[in-house]
Amino acid sequence: MRIRMVGIDHSKASLDYREAFSFTKAGVKEALGEMKKRFQLKGCILLSTCNRTELWISQCDNEKLNKISPYDMLCQIKKIDTSLYEEYFIERDNRQAIEHLLKLVCGFDSKIFGEDQIISQVREALQMAREEGCADMALEKVFQTALAAGKKVKTEVRLSMISRSSASNVIDILKSELGDLKGVPCLVIGNGQMGKLVVNMLVACGASVSMTLRRKMHGMDEQESIVPERCSMVSYDDRISQIKGKQVIVSATLSPHYTLRSEEVQEFFSVPCITGKAVSEGKNKYYLFDLAVPRDVDPAIAKMPYVNLFDIDSMNSGSSREENAEQVQLAINILTEYQEELDRWFEFRQYIPKIQEIVNLVSEDAEQRFIHTASEIEEDSENSVLAAEKAAGKATSKLLYGLREQLPQELWEQCLDALHRSASRETLKH
Repeated sequence: MRIRMVGIDHSKASLDYREAFSFTKAGVKEALGEMKKRFQLKGCILLSTCNRTELWISQCDNEKLNKISPYDMLCQIKKIDTSLYEEYFIERDNRQAIEHLLKLVCGFDSKIFGEDQIISQVREALQMAREEGCADMALEKVFQTALAAGKKVKTEVRLSMISRSSASNVIDILKSELGDLKGVPCLVIGNGQMGKLVVNMLVACGASVSMTLRRKMHGMDEQESIVPERCSMVSYDDRISQIKGKQVIVSATLSPHYTLRSEEVQEFFSVPCITGKAVSEGKNKYYLFDLAVPRDVDPAIAKMPYVNLFDIDSMNSGSSREENAEQVQLAINILTEYQEELDRWFEFRQYIPKIQEIVNLVSEDAEQRFIHTASEIEEDSENSVLAAEKAAGKATSKLLYGLREQLPQELWEQCLDALHRSASRETLKH
């Protein structure tokens, strides 16, 4: 079994390059099924966020099937020339890949060091792979262990951060530029998790917020839609006309196309902002935040004279690993324990064929013992259950007493103690 991954992220690639390899949720599911079938993979998981895209695969130890790299697979699915972006990707195998994932779920590789959102993103990637039948035993074990490690680190280690999400960065920037946000008119395009988070933060600061909803998705009745408290609903189709009078526009959708095009908004952003706060304090700029990958806002809008446009690369900042040196070491100690657990799990997998052979031998022995006594027992009687238990017991005894001849005496106690602990584990209950 071989675990491999390839990834592109903010550390080596700009947003222009990352968005070429981004996937919507529907795109992730479609790509998973296609990759597993086309490349004969045992399993695959695709993680696609604003800051990174990673493809994880597990393969049989078959050189013929393993010749194609995960990077080539990703390019084939995206229909991208493999010569264009290879320098922006990092490929990792087995232990190196697992070490990366353990640190990733703790936010060590995030743009905002130590941020929490990556845990839910990794969990969602695993869940989508499960739904598509692509999470094989090895990837399932690796990702479950990484999520458990990340949860323990978040519980026991305190990593200091300037902010924990892109949503909070929006607020930080606005407060820095505008001061008090009370009454500032805002439009949030997108009713997803990020959009709602931004709305709730803006409302908490006293801003006047409207949010777009797609009627085809949410129905015609406003009550059928999930709208954060103290936020008004507007139709997504009316988003352009709704820009008028708004000083802050935030777009966070899963759309593969621009939600705001330069030619559509030219008339609004070519003149100074004249809302109440802008007039009284001379702050006549419009503040646009694009929290999507691929981008929602046409980059050409940034050239308009009264626009400040922020994307996820230009707005994120946070504390560094150096500022958390002591806490980072505590986290590394925790991750080392989980890494060692995975090392043992993978090392033991080489014995699975031998274990299955032993199971078959013991099962056959128990079956023969039961058949030998079955003719003397009335069918469906309690005695048949006792006979089955007796047969299983004798087969197990043969296995255990056989250790006397097969193992050096100094290993008897250690081996039997381990078997006893294993046998004492809770039996599956129905």
